[in-house]
Amino acid sequence: MKKNQPILNSHLLIIFIFWFSLLLSGCAGVSISHDSPQSGDQKLPKLTFAKDDEFIVLVTTENDSLESLAKKYLGDKNKAWVISDFNGINKIVPRREIVIPLQSQNNTGVTVKGIQSIPILCYHRFGEGRTKLAVSEKNFTQQMQYLKDNDFNVIPLSDVYGFLQNKTPLPKKSVVITIDDGYRSTYDTAFPILNSFNFPATLFLYTDFTGARDAISWKQAKIMNKSGLIDIQPHSKTHPNMSLKKYNESQADYQTRIIEEIKNPGKQIKKRLKYNMFSFAYPYGDTNKMVIDFLKKDEYKLAVTVQPGTNTAFAHPYMLQRTMIFGDQSINDFSKALVVFQDKNLK
Repeated sequence: MKKNQPILNSHLLIIFIFWFSLLLSGCAGVSISHDSPQSGDQKLPKLTFAKDDEFIVLVTTENDSLESLAKKYLGDKNKAWVISDFNGINKIVPRREIVIPLQSQNNTGVTVKGIQSIPILCYHRFGEGRTKLAVSEKNFTQQMQYLKDNDFNVIPLSDVYGFLQNKTPLPKKSVVITIDDGYRSTYDTAFPILNSFNFPATLFLYTDFTGARDAISWKQAKIMNKSGLIDIQPHSKTHPNMSLKKYNESQADYQTRIIEEIKNPGKQIKKRLKYNMFSFAYPYGDTNKMVIDFLKKDEYKLAVTVQPGTNTAFAHPYMLQRTMIFGDQSINDFSKALVVFQDKNLK
């Protein structure tokens, strides 16, 4: 067999043989067709072996890519990962059989071998600095390059909600990038790097800090948001530990303060950036039932902690785990945070 020639896995091969036998026997509900040759590919017309409501089996051409097939058959080039994951390939090789699933195959990521999990990375500051929270431009670039080189799919935090509802599958190697507080280095350093890789991220702002000397301005927040890559969500108003009452603070005053910490930043971001809030980052990662109940009342769908770990489809949507990335970590340390599958024998 030639080097780099893909091998059909047993699942794909069984489907192919089964459908092909159906075609030979003329079963109803399954059709076979020869599509017209694509421009510049007269030697190999695209052959659709079989298709029904769930799958299409076809032979690829030189003009095909994962993105072009996803756009044609799934209606969105960004769903290329669906074809990639199902067939166990990273790119299209011409004149090879391929299966295109037309419906979600596994919304929970649970298989007999284990459970899919989604790591959420948490950054704070960028550039050179004395604080452990500052990740240098060089290291951040190296980390993003690692994600790209190792075929990780950087997805928006909003995509995780459908996964937690068991309604939307996610790519097998999904990872989420978040940034807390709103330091100026987010705009000066992180944003250009994320833009160069076309990686989305969520920026959690505590709004009393926005516009301060070391913070981003609302104008810069708007520029990042308009790029389509940076989603901006609340991180409270003043960055208190929301799980704790102040000394001599009554329960009623505590509740009033927490409501303000939730509502005020949401109103400011909505007013300035013109969209609704859906997620919240707890300052210091701490929360309690009362805080969660107020978030639910305000129609927030997700909330994140800084409890290290990764998230399966069964994770608590208001207690999502995030792994903090520090400036003194090596690329090997970084790779250990990218746990996208938990090995478990579920047979």
